[in-house]
Amino acid sequence: ARPSPPNHSNTQQNMPPAATNPSVVITDDDHFDSCLAKSNDLLLLIDVHQDWSGPCETLTPTFSRLMMDTEKADSRLLFLSAEIPKFAAKVQELASDDAKLGDMSEKGCLPLFLAVRFGKAVGMVEGANAPALVALVKEQIPNFVEEE
Repeated sequence: ARPSPPNHSNTQQNMPPAATNPSVVITDDDHFDSCLAKSNDLLLLIDVHQDWSGPCETLTPTFSRLMMDTEKADSRLLFLSAEIPKFAAKVQELASDDAKLGDMSEKGCLPLFLAVRFGKAVGMVEGANAPALVALVKEQIPNFVEEE
C-alpha cells in the first residue's frame, strides 16, 4: 500500500498566530493631543515615520512580546504611530532642548521611536533596534501599582 501524502492543513493550525502590531495610528492633531495626555499615566512609545514608508513592521514581534511580558501592560504602556508630514512640529516639541531632532522631513525611511512621559520625550531610539527599544521601555515604564 502506498503511504498517503502528508496532511499540511494541520501544520497551519499548530503554528502560533502572526504577531499583530499593537500600535495605535494617530489620525489628527486632536488625537495626538489626547494620546499625549495619557503620558501622565502611561509610557508612550511613538513610532515616527514617513507617510510613504508606514510604521515599522520589523519590530511588531518586539512590541507584541513587550505587551505579553509586561505585567498590566495595558495600564502602563501605549504604542503609537505618527507620520512625519502630519506631526513633525508636534514631535519636535516633545524633544528636549538638547535633543532637537533637526529637519524631520529629511529623516528618510529610518524609523525613529520616542518614549514619552509627562508630555516630554524621555528617550529616543533611531532605527529598528529591538534591544535598545526593550531597554528603553524597561527603564522608563511606570511602576506597576497594585490596586487595593
